[in-house]
Amino acid sequence: MTNIEKSIIQTLAFFDIFSYPLTESEIWKWLYKPGKKVALSEIKNVLEDSEFLTDKVSKVEGFYSLKDRENTCYRRKQNNNVAEHKYRRAIRLAKLYRFIPFIRMMAVCNSLAISNAKEDSDIDFFIITKKNKIWLARFFSVLFIKIFGLRPADGANKDAFCLSFFIDESSLDIKKIMMHHQDLYSAYWVQQLMPIYNPDGLYEKFMKENDWHKENLPNGYTNEFSKEVEENRLSSWSGKVFRYIVSPPIFNRWLDTFYRKLQTKIISHNLSSMVNVDTRVIVNETMLKFHPNDRRELFYKKWRERLHTILN
Repeated sequence: MTNIEKSIIQTLAFFDIFSYPLTESEIWKWLYKPGKKVALSEIKNVLEDSEFLTDKVSKVEGFYSLKDRENTCYRRKQNNNVAEHKYRRAIRLAKLYRFIPFIRMMAVCNSLAISNAKEDSDIDFFIITKKNKIWLARFFSVLFIKIFGLRPADGANKDAFCLSFFIDESSLDIKKIMMHHQDLYSAYWVQQLMPIYNPDGLYEKFMKENDWHKENLPNGYTNEFSKEVEENRLSSWSGKVFRYIVSPPIFNRWLDTFYRKLQTKIISHNLSSMVNVDTRVIVNETMLKFHPNDRRELFYKKWRERLHTILN
């Protein structure tokens, strides 16, 4: 077994956790720890000629999966159709959120970022805010979807919006939230982010600050979304008016404290035992992360189990 063959198996095994087969170019893009950057042509040659992979990998309609997991090809295509609908909802929300001046970047994350959404799944966002305005950005973005009943609820997550991860533009490096060396998921999470609102180029800055993920995924590159929402004169002007109304300069510091205390009181009530205990729930002035059901360790365990079955 060569290093590239091993990397291909490791990559397919990770995405198999999510029933997501890969094309040749996706295997190349998300190739796990090949030791160096590898050309796409080399991946194609290995997939076609490797005797080692013959009994371990299947190809259906251009999608590669682990052996006996060929059905995931049809599941992926079905989920891709579902994702189109959810992306349209995400774009509509981004068009409204661009009027909130404290939000400076929005990206779709998790399953929707790779168009692998299920019918009953919600829509996850990762948001970068203006410096020192993380609490205002969260307050008004959450308030909006709460008023219109668009937040996830028990038994009703379909097409709801999950705003569970905010960071400040002054602190873009998120390596500190990795769980440990077994945190395979975080590198893929960074690489899969799909920006849908990025007027200041913060997505590119974020990717540069987090190039540590290329230690695992050296072939990764920044993503582009063909329907990315743009800031216009109306949103820019309205944003200035909105900022002056909800956070006038004369009361700036007092209101920042007010918005923080108002939300931390609610957060502490709901997640008091988890706040800042580990990387699942983080609450500070540059990061608000609410993932009480963090499954990164579970994903790593499933990945190792798949590799053990395949390679032994």
